[in-house]
Amino acid sequence: MRKLPLILCALLATNSASAQATTPAITTADLQHRLKIIADDSMMGRQSGSKGDYMTADYVASEFRRLGLRPAGENGTYFQTVPFWNAAVDQTSHLVVGATTLQVERDFLPSNIRSPAGSLDNATVIYGGSATDSAGWISPERAAGKVVVLDIPRNAQLIGLTRALVFFGRGMLHRWRPAVAVAIVSLDDLGNETLARLHEGVPIADTTRDTLAAPLIVITRHAAALLLGAEPSTLEPGAVGAQVSGRFDIARSPTPFPARNVVAVLGGRDPKLKGEYVSLTAHNDHVGFDHSPVDHDSIRAFNQVIRPMGADSPMRDPTPVEWTRIRALIDSARHRHPPRRDSIRNGADDDGSGTVSILEIAEAMARGGAHPKRSILFVSHTGEEAGLLGSSWYTDHPTVPLDSIVGEIDQDMVGRGKTTDFPRRGTGAGSPTYLEVVGAKRLSHQFGDILEAANARQPVPFVFDYEYDVPGHVLQYYCRADHYSYARYGIPSVALSRGEHLDYHQVTDEEEYIDYPDLARVTRMVYDAAMSLANAPARPALDAPKQQDPHAPCVQ
Repeated sequence: MRKLPLILCALLATNSASAQATTPAITTADLQHRLKIIADDSMMGRQSGSKGDYMTADYVASEFRRLGLRPAGENGTYFQTVPFWNAAVDQTSHLVVGATTLQVERDFLPSNIRSPAGSLDNATVIYGGSATDSAGWISPERAAGKVVVLDIPRNAQLIGLTRALVFFGRGMLHRWRPAVAVAIVSLDDLGNETLARLHEGVPIADTTRDTLAAPLIVITRHAAALLLGAEPSTLEPGAVGAQVSGRFDIARSPTPFPARNVVAVLGGRDPKLKGEYVSLTAHNDHVGFDHSPVDHDSIRAFNQVIRPMGADSPMRDPTPVEWTRIRALIDSARHRHPPRRDSIRNGADDDGSGTVSILEIAEAMARGGAHPKRSILFVSHTGEEAGLLGSSWYTDHPTVPLDSIVGEIDQDMVGRGKTTDFPRRGTGAGSPTYLEVVGAKRLSHQFGDILEAANARQPVPFVFDYEYDVPGHVLQYYCRADHYSYARYGIPSVALSRGEHLDYHQVTDEEEYIDYPDLARVTRMVYDAAMSLANAPARPALDAPKQQDPHAPCVQ
């Protein structure tokens, strides 16, 4: 782990450094100054509820205070406490197949935090089919009382599918409710970042279990062969395997620990409209740090070739040709500097970039002469990485009336976007014009039109890419961003991002790789969109009714 510098302590002791270093204008220098604070090693990866995230919330609040924004948290403060419990793999978990004991984390891993604990007593294993082909799955009736194994073929190349199934597979697990457990053959493909988080624990907002879901584990291909008696790809759905006993769980900490949303308001100037709000949001948390340092440049080289979307790309073994490319990249890095050991997932882009953007907008509005008619609500959420927990808590326990929020713009990972960052297909991908837009017109076309008009006024407009907004998209971005916490209550909302990249949830998500000129362009566009919403004669009209149950499972 890198030495922890004292930059934050100096900045929190006095606001003079920030006051001297930033200006009312939205500038690359201001963005870089702020991001060097938020993504510094001293923040220790900002995991929700950690000391680093606590310090980050303090910094954000200190900036809101310095800029003269009104506290809009609890009890006259800038903070809203979000209670969390820690959920981590129960290390006593074990499975026994014949004379073989499968070891937790090596052979299998309890994976769905919400599902019940698994308890197996000579349960029969059955092959349910390929997880990528629901048409070929066995029926829930045939799965009753059994352990269902679903295979994800190693050549499926379905980026992010494993992550989606593990963390967002509630609907699928409900289908297998008659089963005693579901095992997905994907542990070999999970990256170290996922394994580390489940080992150390992730924050959860409550300790309740989803009794309608089957317990879920992910297993290695070797474990699948032991359970089924053969490699899954050689079997037909319905093939019966061995019997298995044991137990597994993701345990909860006995007492909660707090994390904090940071909430502030810039008051509107119109007496009739200042009671309405345009909400600008980003999340201040990230995924913490590991206890086993790795070489920074080796990880980047490997990901550039094998995992171009970081944690959302499946882990696999390189081919000989790919190994040659990886070694060439490492050798090139060695010519520039010696090895760099690192264990902190700094989260410069995710979501330091969105956080500094809303701080820049706050300063531009508070000190740059802007006087919007409606009020601007700034919310720096915690807990996004733990499943939108901070934004969900805020909208379930709002500090302003929810129906007074006319629209919400969320920024998450808006600091990158070059071809070398994100080599993917799509309109404008990997260029200065690329911007992912999710949710903008789902509830209100007028809301989306205002965003598009603000973008069109920019000197170099972005090309809005709506690919990830398509219903049913496998990556589930509509359900994975903080904007959804607002949308579920009928508030027009949008998630803006410049896309995932090789450093996503890695120790390499560092400030040095941020594209500051383009981050400034995103920030100015959001500023203009927020001002248009705040000064519009009427709030954006809804085209779709509010969903009846805001706590129902999200549908992409």
